[in-house]
Amino acid sequence: MKKLLVKDLKPGTEVSEFFALRKKELKEFDGKNFLKLELGDKSGRIDAVLWDRAVEYDRQIETGDIVKVKGITSSYKNNLQIKIDDILAVPAEKVDLEDFLPVADKPPEELLGEYKKISFSLKNPHLKALMEKILADEKIVEKLKVAPGGKLWHHCYIGGLLEHTLKIAEICQKTSEMYDLVDRDLLLAGALLHDLGKITSYHISTFIDFTDEGRLLGHIVEGDRMVHEKIKEMPDFPAELALKLRHLILSHQGELEMGSPVVPQTLEATILHFADEMDAKAGAFTYIIKRDKEPHKKWSDWVPLIKRYIYFGEEEK
Repeated sequence: MKKLLVKDLKPGTEVSEFFALRKKELKEFDGKNFLKLELGDKSGRIDAVLWDRAVEYDRQIETGDIVKVKGITSSYKNNLQIKIDDILAVPAEKVDLEDFLPVADKPPEELLGEYKKISFSLKNPHLKALMEKILADEKIVEKLKVAPGGKLWHHCYIGGLLEHTLKIAEICQKTSEMYDLVDRDLLLAGALLHDLGKITSYHISTFIDFTDEGRLLGHIVEGDRMVHEKIKEMPDFPAELALKLRHLILSHQGELEMGSPVVPQTLEATILHFADEMDAKAGAFTYIIKRDKEPHKKWSDWVPLIKRYIYFGEEEK
């Protein structure tokens, strides 16, 4: 079991610990080779550099390895890094992978049970039959139970996709009760399926990364493909309903600049987009607060993805 997590490292800390090797790059500076690395565990990521015998070490380690690192931390350009003296790849079975991959608070079977409960609550017979067909696909279900909600930004842990999806479904359910023109079943089906493409877009090893499909196609295209394929197996599924449901999936990121091929053009699609945006942002802020907050610390570290710090506030006395 790891004794020292990335989030606990301070400048001047002597390190002798296991990490997941997320990235490595052999570079040159002033005529000398060196290795630039990114290491990580369930608490975060840290840069590292190795100067001595860089070419030799480069041949001995690969991205995705669990590595034993010896060195010392220092601050470089206001960022913490590890100056490595020695690094060695170790068999994954020698460590507990849960030290390197964060997991949802609830077990996967419990999250899946909640997902099924909402699916089977749909009153529209076509949408309910579609959800039953998807949940009868064992390959989909097994991937759905462990899939992350993202790589770095929100719900980036095992089970994160289901957790994110259930939060959105809850928001959509409550919103549908506030506006009488909302098609509740269509909105909930869209909430349950909008990110389904993430089950083939992320790969989990010692860390979370994109699959080839995730990079080349993206989760929106993948999700639309999977849902469309299931609908094609249902000859009685109404074409208009299929069109509206697919629009929910394709438009849920809201803007073309954010990756959606179309913008929301129905009431349900608009609600889904803002529900998704709210939970993604709230989930990301929650992750950063849990990661960075310490006694007497009022601000987070710089968050590049949103180009700002997050204010924790004064501690209550």
